[in-house]
Amino acid sequence: MKSKKRGAIELSMTTIIVVIMGITLLTLGLRWVYGIFGDIEKQRTQMNDAMDKQIRDMFGESDKPLNLLMTSISIEQGKSYDLGIAIRNTGNNDGQHFSYDITVDQIPSNANVNSVKNWFIYSKNKEFTLNSGQIQSDLVSINVPKTGAPLGTYRVTIKLTCREDNNLNYEQPLIIRII
Repeated sequence: MKSKKRGAIELSMTTIIVVIMGITLLTLGLRWVYGIFGDIEKQRTQMNDAMDKQIRDMFGESDKPLNLLMTSISIEQGKSYDLGIAIRNTGNNDGQHFSYDITVDQIPSNANVNSVKNWFIYSKNKEFTLNSGQIQSDLVSINVPKTGAPLGTYRVTIKLTCREDNNLNYEQPLIIRII
């Protein structure tokens, strides 16, 4: 009779140890996954900050009110591209309100203008208030669908508008090659 109780105690002790080890491993695994995703978010934030700084450094020397990182890009069907732009108040007045819009100028004959307009995700209808000499960076995301995007060359124009000063209005063409 004594031996049966001893086996039962040893079995329950083994079960308790296995459960404790399982909880410990689960906790360590969750901490590891949390650490990885926390680091990824931190790196993404650092990359965005570095991009903003790079845009400001590159365009700080330019005297144009609208600057693009690239004026000609190639994008594969089904892929995306993030285009960095910089808006600069080249006027003498503080508190000027700027906005920009993208218009589609030229497309291949078998493309649809309205579907091409939907490729662009940007700060539509958003105004940027800038003091004299101040630069504001922004991203234009271009998402080319896998279907419905004929191969060829597309030309769009990014039009910058200043509400207070028409002399600060500016246009910059962008060539997109779908490959």
